[in-house]
Amino acid sequence: MNTRLMIEATKANKAGDCTVYVEVSVSRLGEKKKTIRIPTAIKVSADSWSPKSQSVIRTKSKDYYKVNQMLIAQKELVTDIIAELSQKGRFQLSEIKQRYVEKTSPVTLGFFDTYDEFLKLKERTLTRNGIKDFKTLKSHLLAFEKNRKDTIVLSEIDNIFFEKFEIYLSQVKIEMKSKDSDEVITKNLADSTILKNLQTLRIFLNGQHDRGLPVNISYKKYTIKTKPVPALITLEEDEYRMLLYKLDNERLEKVRKLFVLQCSTGLRYSDAIKIRKNHLRNDTIFMNSTKTRQKLQIPLNDNAKEILSDCNYDTSTIAISNQKYNDYIKELCEHVGISQPIMKISYRGNKEIQEPLKKHEIMSSHHGRRFFITQNLINGVRPEVIMSMTGHVDFRSFKKYIAITDKARVNAMDIWNKNFAGTDN
Repeated sequence: MNTRLMIEATKANKAGDCTVYVEVSVSRLGEKKKTIRIPTAIKVSADSWSPKSQSVIRTKSKDYYKVNQMLIAQKELVTDIIAELSQKGRFQLSEIKQRYVEKTSPVTLGFFDTYDEFLKLKERTLTRNGIKDFKTLKSHLLAFEKNRKDTIVLSEIDNIFFEKFEIYLSQVKIEMKSKDSDEVITKNLADSTILKNLQTLRIFLNGQHDRGLPVNISYKKYTIKTKPVPALITLEEDEYRMLLYKLDNERLEKVRKLFVLQCSTGLRYSDAIKIRKNHLRNDTIFMNSTKTRQKLQIPLNDNAKEILSDCNYDTSTIAISNQKYNDYIKELCEHVGISQPIMKISYRGNKEIQEPLKKHEIMSSHHGRRFFITQNLINGVRPEVIMSMTGHVDFRSFKKYIAITDKARVNAMDIWNKNFAGTDN
């Protein structure tokens, strides 16, 4: 039994789009070949389709990757159905189509069944964090359903639903341990967490709409409100230099090496601890990002070379658990003197919250990556070049890392004054 993805170009609509089918054919001994075509809810333009690769051509569609992953998922669903039916013995091709309709129809599936089916289809293309976002959203939706005492129906999720769900999330309480003691404190969800859940819900609904399921598209009218983004705090150049000196403390020296490596390469923690000799060629790191699966190509500066040489080009020798690592970075920064007073600004609703802290108290592995990006921007490296080194897939996610230092602002004004000195108004 063979399966393939195909279109019927002659049946394109006025926009030139065609339905993609999963074609199943079977040749049994002594019987004529039988074929059935199962329509998916996915449409593609006829001129973007490659019959040979059974996929959308990269150069013909900007969404080629997303569409192709969805098509692979549909084909795999049919393959799974065939495997299920085969366990029961001989079956008719029509049974495959019937089972496919049952598995993709919102009539036979409740909202959370549809949600789980979608997540199953997306699981192979989602990162670990992406899967976590969808599972977190599901837990909030289940609690929301219980709270409002009304079953969630896919076709009834509209802009009003979004508004009520956002209000509900703003009232959710979570328990967590205090940083300074074993005391358990109760907090509201952070605005960023609420925003993430609303965005994830929208991604889910967009996916259902793409599958052709009955979705109330008025949800798109809901404006997901973003709060003012406070100025990002980053390492300054002189603070980075303070980290370049070796320490006698063996534990902190290991932390220093790993943090300096992040500052010097822009690597996430998950990638920084996985560098091996086979990842290095011509003083350049070649590896795939653990989070985004993007290919990374990072030329090594002298500081990175020194760190990698010291650990014999195997960063597993300086690896630390992620949670402990962030705690140790704070200790490291305090140890070398990165402890000037700062004001941490956050938002709860429309209220600005100011929290006076010492700089080492907010330092984490994330600041190493932020320093690398910021310094390259200051040095005039184009954003798209930096993104190719850091593994960012779009500029929207890249922007939040951009932190222009006070020194850079002063320098900008110095250049301005130099260029325009003596000019009359």
